Amino acid sequence: MRFVIQRVKHASVTVDNEIVGKIGPGLMILVGLTEGDTDEFIDHVTDKFLNLRLWDDSKGTRWKECVKSLNYEILLVSQFTLYSYMKGNKPDFHFAMNGDNANVLFDKIVELTRKKYDPNKIQTGKFGAYMQVELCNDGPVTIQWEYPGDVAEKIEQNNKKKNNNNNNNKKENNGMKYENKEKKKEAKVERRKERKGQKNEEEKKEEEKKEEKKEEKKEEKKEEKEEEKEDEKEINEIDTTKKAE
Repeated sequence: MRFVIQRVKHASVTVDNEIVGKIGPGLMILVGLTEGDTDEFIDHVTDKFLNLRLWDDSKGTRWKECVKSLNYEILLVSQFTLYSYMKGNKPDFHFAMNGDNANVLFDKIVELTRKKYDPNKIQTGKFGAYMQVELCNDGPVTIQWEYPGDVAEKIEQNNKKKNNNNNNNKKENNGMKYENKEKKKEAKVERRKERKGQKNEEEKKEEEKKEEKKEEKKEEKKEEKEEEKEDEKEINEIDTTKKAE
């Protein structure tokens, strides 16, 4: 759906020299429909028509008031040429919805807008007729809007942001995982060093103990030899005394 929304002082539609739709201050809205547009879109677009803030409030604050808040009117006119594209110097309208389907959907848009607001304040042209449209654009203020095109674009942008955030989070998580891995490796190496140091210290103590034992044995052997010498000396002295006697 494509729309050209104009803020107007007044607007009217004439068919065969007869005015079929006329409003005072409010919105003049051209409605273009394409294949794929369905009933599910019209609730959102009709809300938009009634709540689009295009007027200043009593304090002069910009873009504060809407049709509903000011009790203004809306003139809806079907406009298949909004889905034209240039084929050379001639417009082509193959993207516009076929007339029968467009008529049904356009009437539903008008009907729902009337249900949501004062039906006497919603005017329209004559679908499929040759119409003359007159208006006094106030501002000028003209809004071009496509639905669901703009919504789809926003959704896509939001999805891209989410994906980017997810990717950034993944990168951060991966970075944290990598950092944690590195920290774990470093801690493991430190623990190995500590265990190795402890082992070396224990081995060193064992070696020292062995050396101490060796020294003790040497001392014991030395003392035994000295004792043996003393014993031999005493025996020799005894033997010498006996011989002398």
